[in-house]
Amino acid sequence: MLLDVETNEDLELVRNSLNEFLSREWNKYGAKKHEVSRDKILEIFNKVRDLGIFQFIKETSLTNALLINEIIGENFLPGIVAFSSMLGVDYPISVGINYVAEVDKAEVIVTPKGISDKNNVSVEEIESPDPSVRVYKVIDGKWRQSDVDFDKVILLASAQVIGHATAVLKETVEYSKNRVAFGKPIGSYQAIKHRIVDDALGIELVRSRYLVNPTSPVRIFKHAYTRAFKAILNSIQSHGGIGFTADLDLHLHLKRVVLLEKLFHQ
Repeated sequence: MLLDVETNEDLELVRNSLNEFLSREWNKYGAKKHEVSRDKILEIFNKVRDLGIFQFIKETSLTNALLINEIIGENFLPGIVAFSSMLGVDYPISVGINYVAEVDKAEVIVTPKGISDKNNVSVEEIESPDPSVRVYKVIDGKWRQSDVDFDKVILLASAQVIGHATAVLKETVEYSKNRVAFGKPIGSYQAIKHRIVDDALGIELVRSRYLVNPTSPVRIFKHAYTRAFKAILNSIQSHGGIGFTADLDLHLHLKRVVLLEKLFHQ
């Protein structure tokens, strides 16, 4: 990442703890993260909660919460963890505007209309673009007033979208260094090099919007989705034939980004 963001001791402690946990217990699943069992997902949720990640997101500054949510996206954490991280709550929630996800695992549902226990909301399951997450259309519900700042939720969702794009871009950079064609790394060719630089700058431009001047959350989210979608498609193309296979997790990040756009589309 290019943008220089001031950090502090608390953020570094939480970030290091989270990264250590992910390295030890989650990232070992690699491109098979979408096949992890429900029980394991709930176990991961509980361990993330016990690390104090959700509480930190709730109590810290917006900037720190955004940076942690970038990590959530970059590591393709389970949907129920990702959505709860957008609100900083230590219980499973489902969040969205007209569509919500993980109702089967959530305790409550949050939309701009308010908050409701999931049993008081009528939903209809639809086909999900993300094989690891079940998606539902909100039909009706008994909503009570909530103190949730939905603009903040959308900003944190934007950070997760950029996290997904960042993960894929990092994979592309490494692949471009190591994949040799016609006697030299493919990253040395302008067609690849310029595309990577363009995507990196596009990602950093979005980050600058929500980290430096987080106004117009809906526009920021749309910008994040546009740049992330483009970067991930470019990455798949840069990887050649293997980019379209399930051997890599590129497709998982793409599908999660598409899902997030559906949940927060306005």
